[in-house]
Amino acid sequence: MMMEKNPLMEAARKGDVEYLLRSTESDPTLLEVIVVNGEETPLHVASMYGHFGFVREVLKLRESLGKELNKDGFTPLHIAASMGHVEVVRELLEKLSGEICLIKGKDRKIPLHYAAMRGRVPVLDELVSANPESLEEITARGETVLHLAVRYYQFDGFVVLLERLKEFDKLCVLNKQDNGGNTVLHLAVQKRQYEVIDLLLGSNNTIPRDFIEVNSLNSNGFTPLDVLLHFGSEPEDVEIHQILTKSGAVRSRDLDTRQSTTTTENETTPSEESLMTHKQWLDYFKYKKDRVSPHEVRNVLLVIAILIATATYQAVLSPPGGVWQEDYCIDGFCKVTDLKENKTKPVYYAGTTIMGSKSWVNYGIFIFLNSVGFFTSIELISLLTKGLPFYLELQVSLNAVALTYGFAMAALSPNFGLGLFFMVLSVVLPIAVARIPSLIRKHAKKIRIYPLRNGTTTTS
Repeated sequence: MMMEKNPLMEAARKGDVEYLLRSTESDPTLLEVIVVNGEETPLHVASMYGHFGFVREVLKLRESLGKELNKDGFTPLHIAASMGHVEVVRELLEKLSGEICLIKGKDRKIPLHYAAMRGRVPVLDELVSANPESLEEITARGETVLHLAVRYYQFDGFVVLLERLKEFDKLCVLNKQDNGGNTVLHLAVQKRQYEVIDLLLGSNNTIPRDFIEVNSLNSNGFTPLDVLLHFGSEPEDVEIHQILTKSGAVRSRDLDTRQSTTTTENETTPSEESLMTHKQWLDYFKYKKDRVSPHEVRNVLLVIAILIATATYQAVLSPPGGVWQEDYCIDGFCKVTDLKENKTKPVYYAGTTIMGSKSWVNYGIFIFLNSVGFFTSIELISLLTKGLPFYLELQVSLNAVALTYGFAMAALSPNFGLGLFFMVLSVVLPIAVARIPSLIRKHAKKIRIYPLRNGTTTTS
């Protein structure tokens, strides 16, 4: 079935939503038949032309079409990302979640790779925000998104990607090598991209000093400086040469000599080696992304979150000072409250907290801070276990524990007003701990990113 002879495909090309609705209403299986018989779906076509309304309606009718690969190995997200249709990209991500960002198409490229190749800056932001893990994905040739941005001369896209790598602590991507052993620096030198080299190694201090491996060897045994001197001489070579040498770049033939000299200068006695400073110990135990796998990080975070949840849950059941064991009335505080029956009411009730009875302000502060720790750890457990088997059952369990925590706070409170406040707190805090960290990250990102973009614009 050729696309030009298919009325539905023609409607997708024009963005004719009315025809789509009429056709699927008269034949509800129409989209299923196209998936089986066709090489391309209407969603692919609509994504290419950026028809947001048509894309939205197709996803309502058959959401799974968003994950289909066409004959060229593209999903609708691949196509929309390459064409720069931000609204279509946003709609696909909203309906299908960030997992579709990792679907590999032709040459094992993901949508982020095509957005980097075409320099679609707004699309890059959307894709990375939906799934930061896509920053580390490589193509069949071992190329990262940075390799592709440099290869296709997309400097603005390179700047944005660099910002997001810093934001998500993934700068190790800078030193990844493609199948030819070339890092981004090798490629930038080969392409004579002065802006990229200056951004990475220049005086703007965009990247932490000594972070980039300026003397990494590719498959031919060339350092970036070798690549510069191997491919001839051009007017801008002098400036690039100055940046490289100032950053410690050397020829491969001089690399062994330099390493042996450095080793001799740094030789120390056994007693000196055994004495590590406080900073050295901290650096040794500091988390290093290349040394620890994401699986191990998840396990560590999960254990810590469970320990915090256990400690804070126990703290609300056994607050400082304990609870009153029986109703207790102190002379001078017991007053006649009902003149008709001449009865007195106890000042303290059995099962309420002693701390809350003495000072409700101190008790309120204690419970608030304890609750922040508890609900944050519950939220973290929920995030770290997402996608695991029986996730729904685990959510039911976590919600039950959270509700129990809220009722426990209210039951132990010395008065109704404080108990009501704690019940409201147990509803508001889970929402707050899920939203506030992301807002803080966005604010911090703006603070970090503005100087980088401003410095880049000035250099350009």
